[in-house]
Amino acid sequence: MFERYTEQARRAVFFARYTAGHQPVAYITVAHLLIGLSWESKGRASEIWSLKDKIPDLCALLGIQWPFGKATKDQLMTDIPLDNNSKMALAYAAQEADLDQEYSIDTDHLLRALLRFPNEAGEALKSISLDLPTARVGSSRHREEHPSGRKPLLKLAGFWFQPIEEALVKLAILTFIGLLAAAAIYWVNF
Repeated sequence: MFERYTEQARRAVFFARYTAGHQPVAYITVAHLLIGLSWESKGRASEIWSLKDKIPDLCALLGIQWPFGKATKDQLMTDIPLDNNSKMALAYAAQEADLDQEYSIDTDHLLRALLRFPNEAGEALKSISLDLPTARVGSSRHREEHPSGRKPLLKLAGFWFQPIEEALVKLAILTFIGLLAAAAIYWVNF
């Protein structure tokens, strides 16, 4: 499910789960996703909007205790599913990455996803003067100033493809390996 996610975006989802594990909740919510995005200073979302500095304010707005109290081992080991809004946010994050013509889903895509539909995390972000158009402009500027270094992939008919040069190199290598295998089989049977 998270194969398109950058390491920082995966860590944000991990910290969302960790945040939920410290609360008496049955689901990971969009509020937990926002706190997960704010957890580290690494990642585009935190670099662009300094979210780590805003954790206490965001937690207060979202009704999440900060700093966390101690969680039991059972709380931290129990699997906590995503609620429907969190699932919707993950789907919107993929769409935001697609809008940027990026295969990888980064933390700024997750943050922008929270602003795409009415939810408590989006309202908290709006209260700190962050809306979707502002977030998209900030993401675009940051990408121009700090490119990821990853090669863009080609998207056709809803599927992502590697650039043609890489695909051709892989095809040539596989063809060569196939020819070697066929020659070895022929030689053994001759």
